[in-house]
Amino acid sequence: MSKSEEIKRLWSESFGDSPEYVDMYFDRIYRDADALTIADGAGAHIVSSLLLQPYTLWYQQQELPMSYIAGAATKRNMRGRGFMSSLMKDALRVAYERGDAFCALIPAYDWLYFFYDQFGFSTVFYADVQRFTALHSFPTEHNYFVVEDPYSDEMYAAFSRFEHERKGTVLHSSRDFLNILDDLALDPGGTFIAVGRKDCGISAMAWSALTDSGMVKVKDVFGIDADAVAGALHELRKRFPEKPFMVNAPAGDQGHRHLYARGMGRIINVRKLLEAIAAAHPDWKCTLKVTDHILEENNHIYVAEKGSVRVDDLRSGPFDFDVTIPVLNNLLFSSASVGSITGIPSERIHMSLMLD
Repeated sequence: MSKSEEIKRLWSESFGDSPEYVDMYFDRIYRDADALTIADGAGAHIVSSLLLQPYTLWYQQQELPMSYIAGAATKRNMRGRGFMSSLMKDALRVAYERGDAFCALIPAYDWLYFFYDQFGFSTVFYADVQRFTALHSFPTEHNYFVVEDPYSDEMYAAFSRFEHERKGTVLHSSRDFLNILDDLALDPGGTFIAVGRKDCGISAMAWSALTDSGMVKVKDVFGIDADAVAGALHELRKRFPEKPFMVNAPAGDQGHRHLYARGMGRIINVRKLLEAIAAAHPDWKCTLKVTDHILEENNHIYVAEKGSVRVDDLRSGPFDFDVTIPVLNNLLFSSASVGSITGIPSERIHMSLMLD
């Protein structure tokens, strides 16, 4: 049995995905190069595996290399022996050595948030879940028309533009975009909508599927403005006229809204993240002492000033911040309002359409 076949079987045993989804994932998305594994004592069979997939993080108006951990699983009869803990540490090391600045994941179950805590991950991805009754029509000021052919180059170009217009987000390649469409086709009621407005070309797009309770779950929606977003949702309403909607919108700075955990992230290379902030905010001055219990290369004193960052381990305190990686995760990826208090120009980041 090949490596991919073993991991596919382990995936099927561990998650509740349909055979059609698993086949699509391993035909279209899986790569041997992304797989980290541990074999049994005899080295004959894989007992634990995860995929460390390359993505790009859009942060502080810069593209930074990042990793995404998917399909972390261990055979049921081999759990509790530390295999996944060992793989997680290996994954962080590989991510650092290949030059990634950041790593993200979406826990398959709520209790796993506590498991990933021990590796320096923090809950930094949130969603603003907005609910609408079946009577809400999503009215618009402008007229919109449906744009056909989701597989066109023009469609991906618009999608990429929308992603870059967000303050911070996980970016998707053209190959990712096609995989997202194919994944959506396997969901109950899976629907992709793109709409245009006169003289504006493609103005908005949305992805949705039906939940077990019959609600329309909008996985994400992009648009050139709020009216265009409403235009895409209005077209979805035409297809699902008598169902309530739940829209997963990016978490902004809404202090009055309850945000829902969407995923976790961890800084892989402290200097790269701080340099991104310094380049975007050349007036920012800060001294940070950072402690990383897994990636010791991050254990330094960092001085940010005049648009750049340097390491000065001989510098004596006091420091503006003396923090561990989990604390730094929350400092760098909080809302702008939190940043105004801490003095760090923080920026929320968004993650969606990850085939989870």
